[in-house]
Amino acid sequence: MNEKILILEDEKELGQIYVKYLKSHGYGPVLATNGLEGIKQLKTMAPDLILLDLGMPKMNGIEFYQYICDSKKRPRYPVLVLTGRRDLEALFKDFHVEGFIIKPFKQAQLLNEIEAILNKQYTKKQVEKAKRIMIIDANQACARKIMDKLVNAGYKCEMADSGMVGVEKIMAYPPDLAVVNLNLADIPGDLVILRLQQMARTRHVKYILYLEKKYTLYTKLLLAL
Repeated sequence: MNEKILILEDEKELGQIYVKYLKSHGYGPVLATNGLEGIKQLKTMAPDLILLDLGMPKMNGIEFYQYICDSKKRPRYPVLVLTGRRDLEALFKDFHVEGFIIKPFKQAQLLNEIEAILNKQYTKKQVEKAKRIMIIDANQACARKIMDKLVNAGYKCEMADSGMVGVEKIMAYPPDLAVVNLNLADIPGDLVILRLQQMARTRHVKYILYLEKKYTLYTKLLLAL
């Protein structure tokens, strides 16, 4: 585990309770008692999550939140807001925060919220890192079966129902792998692959050429390029 959590809490004793509790559950918490201290911590760490108290001296939570946002007004780090002001919940629903907890709360509630947010972030990162595969097949039922198998294995997939559409999509956004049916109606699959291999933008893409057998899920791989 050991995910890094930056805690912004002006009540130092309360902040130390958070630190001790989160350490006991395998996290790496760091405490800052105001927004300026939080900014200083960000120079030496990239937190997996920020616990943000709103009522702080020197730089309050809203000012700190605005500081960590990018040009699109989205925070560069996941944020969980902690506050005793219930009236601000509606305001932060319009912001890009991952969660909002009203004080006082039980430690178990905080831990559950942290785990839910970090699990969501982990899943998001895994999806972003997943290999992309383009499936080119006019038989959408067959292509869908192949795609379902690949998606269940953790890949990101897209389909094209003709050779021309497949070439256009691959040229626009080259995948890691293209799985191409040999018997396409408009352009034979082997010629689709040959055309893409001749272009510098798509030369690095890996290709698999296959042939259906009676339109079942069973496929015979003829060529792996």
